[in-house]
Amino acid sequence: MTREVRHNYPPTFAAYAGDSHSATTKNMVSDVFLLAFWAAMVPVSMWIGSAAGF
Repeated sequence: MTREVRHNYPPTFAAYAGDSHSATTKNMVSDVFLLAFWAAMVPVSMWIGSAAGF
């Protein structure tokens, strides 16, 4: 019985969209911007909720 421990996942989320599974600089930069956008949404949504009186 064998078990595969390591998976062949691409190192960036953007690499899933393309045919090749190589991480390019453009893909990595787009992943960083996507992460920054979602990280910024947390305080923005809290600020909007605070301004609305919740």
